[in-house]
Amino acid sequence: MQPIDWFLNLTYVAYVVAPAIKNELWLRVLLMINALGFATWGLLIGNLSVVFWNVVFAGISAYGIVRLLRERREVPLPEGLAAIRDHLFKGVSNRNFLLFWSLGESADMADGKLTTHGEPVDRLHLLIDGGARVIADGVEVAELGPHQFVGEMAFVSGECASATVAIDRPCTVHSWAFSDLETLHTLEPQLSLPLLSSINRDLANKLKV
Repeated sequence: MQPIDWFLNLTYVAYVVAPAIKNELWLRVLLMINALGFATWGLLIGNLSVVFWNVVFAGISAYGIVRLLRERREVPLPEGLAAIRDHLFKGVSNRNFLLFWSLGESADMADGKLTTHGEPVDRLHLLIDGGARVIADGVEVAELGPHQFVGEMAFVSGECASATVAIDRPCTVHSWAFSDLETLHTLEPQLSLPLLSSINRDLANKLKV
C-alpha cells in the first residue's frame, strides 16, 4: 500500500469515528480536518474537483466552529441582573439569561394591580425591587418582595388569578407575555426549564408561609 493510500484510509477512519463524537465543537473540528485531508489527497492525485469541494466543506465547518466559539464566549451582566440571575437562574449562562430577559420589559410602578382576582392573566411578573400586597376576599394574606413572581400560578395552570396583587409602594417590575414564554419553551426548551424550576421554588416558598 502506497503512503498516499494510508493517508486516504486514515481520513476515512476519522469519518467513521466522527458520528460517535457528542460534542458539537469537536465534531466540527474533526470534520474540518477530514475535509482538509481529502483536499490534500485530491491535490496529490491531481483531482481539482476533490480539492475544491473539500475546501468548501472545510470552510463551512470552520464557520460553524467560529459561531460556536462566539456563542460560548461569556458576556458580562449588569450588576443588578447578575444578582437576579444568581438568585433565580443559577447555572444559566449569561448569554442565555440575557436572551430570556430580553423577551420581557421593565416598568416602574407606584400603584396599580398586577393581577385581579378572578380575571384572566396573560403576563408573568417579577418584582425587582419594592413590594406588593396579596389580597384574597378583601383580606391581605401576604406580602411580596424583590425576586418574587406574580402570576406564576396562572402561567402554570392556565386559570384565572386566584388573588389580587396590588402595588403599595414604588417598585420596578419585569414582565413577560405568556405567549412569548410559550414560544420560548417550544423553540429553546433549555432556556425555559430553568424558569419553570425557579417558579416551582417560588411557589414552594410561598406555600411555606
